[in-house]
Amino acid sequence: MVSPLYRFWLGVRSTLFWIAFLPMTLILAGLLSLSFFMPLKFRIGIIKTWIGYSLGCLRLFCGLDYEIEGLENIPDNGFIVMSKHSSTWETIALQRHFRPMVWVVKRELTWIPFFGWALKAMDAIALNRGTGRKAINQLVRESKVSMDKGRILMLFPEGTRVPPGQKKPFKLGGAIVSQQTGYVVLPIAHNAGEYWPRHSWIKWPGKIRVVIGKPVDPTDKNPEQIITEVADWILAECDRISDRAQLQRLGIS
Repeated sequence: MVSPLYRFWLGVRSTLFWIAFLPMTLILAGLLSLSFFMPLKFRIGIIKTWIGYSLGCLRLFCGLDYEIEGLENIPDNGFIVMSKHSSTWETIALQRHFRPMVWVVKRELTWIPFFGWALKAMDAIALNRGTGRKAINQLVRESKVSMDKGRILMLFPEGTRVPPGQKKPFKLGGAIVSQQTGYVVLPIAHNAGEYWPRHSWIKWPGKIRVVIGKPVDPTDKNPEQIITEVADWILAECDRISDRAQLQRLGIS
């Protein structure tokens, strides 16, 4: 049972984090938006600065750090990252360990001032998910162009943040891209949602665990087989690395 005083202290620490995090995010997002004509290396430098600053603020103000295993599984060439999505944390931290990423996002996100403009500056693939097959064809086409250039496709197959203890079907889009382009899928499991829960002001101190799995080769597999293999591994690994004590603090049995 978490005492009200301790929860209040966590709230204070999280408030200090937001005070430090938000202004710098707006500044760097604005700078990134204005640098769309600059070389990719320059734009990546801005992203790396933001990532380092953000993770440093989390450690300093919230006592939240992370550990990662499986870095040796990262392929040398273009590939597709499919990650568990349960928190804001993974949208920040995962970029630190990969070459330039291309994000797959809802088109509406690119309309958001600063944040959306920054996504555009980093060549995000913005999909109108209501267009069905047309959106899938766009995803395959633009993903192949990016990965052929050595970029890494980053997507969350659940489509939205899913709280710990809940499940949501994995969407087929990324698996279709893998099957049609031949690029492997790199699955990632983590328990960030246990420390930075969705819609939560509080960030809990502790150490997030991240595991990078072995690449899933699409050869001789259909999209359903690919996404099933990815989902089964991610969900099983998330269950293995889950912090049961932290789940109890969140009131999740």
